[in-house]
Amino acid sequence: MLPPYTTYLIDLDGVIYRGATLVPGAKEFVDWLERTGKKYLFLTNNSFASEQQVLDKLQGLGIHSSLQHVLGAGQAAIRQIARRFPNGSIHLIGERPLYEIAQAYGLKIVNSHTEHADAVLVGLDREFTYAKLTEAILTVRNGAEFIAINRDPLLPVADGFIAGTGTMVAAIEAGSSTAPEVIGKPQPALLVEAMQTLGSTPDETVMIGDGLDVDILAGKAASTHTLLVLSGRASRATLEHSTIQPDLVYEDLAAVLKDVED
Repeated sequence: MLPPYTTYLIDLDGVIYRGATLVPGAKEFVDWLERTGKKYLFLTNNSFASEQQVLDKLQGLGIHSSLQHVLGAGQAAIRQIARRFPNGSIHLIGERPLYEIAQAYGLKIVNSHTEHADAVLVGLDREFTYAKLTEAILTVRNGAEFIAINRDPLLPVADGFIAGTGTMVAAIEAGSSTAPEVIGKPQPALLVEAMQTLGSTPDETVMIGDGLDVDILAGKAASTHTLLVLSGRASRATLEHSTIQPDLVYEDLAAVLKDVED
């Protein structure tokens, strides 16, 4: 039986949906969370879609939730920067949603290494250039904190992959000789921010994901319980050969729901 967790942190792709298709039991599981008053957040490493865009996709697939239940690594990173540097300045590598979040938190965006920046924040930028790379490197070398939303080297798209945030982060790291602080999974910062948002502690929280080396590793790093679903990246075979072992394993959210309702 599933232990009586009060708080659920839930990955999206491979857990709730695969592309434009709902995973079996996903809608019913979210309905159960709502009906039983559980605390929950959908977590994503995505840095180029806003929380509203994530919510719009969920609603388009028939899952009824609200913005208070979505937290992206981009927003988590900007929250942390705003707490450290109230009304501070950041050099930002990213796309429009990330700029909008930064401005909403009162941060000034600077684009040249000749201007003071408290931090360099790097998310996915599909118009990344040599000039942007150089400016970011020089800003870090001038003393700005170096923060990465994630280190995912590749981003899956309809016809394969494109370069991910981690590719740009690696280039800036090489040029600045500075390792970044990483907010997104598998680092624990996104989960810690989520638990602070919900007023929860690790012992009452479970991280649900489909990736051993991302979601489950992040849960272990944040000291939460971990639940792997086999509806996405991981399989019984990968689980058998991995050194990363979750606390619980289910085929999908339909199986989780059957367990809690039996």
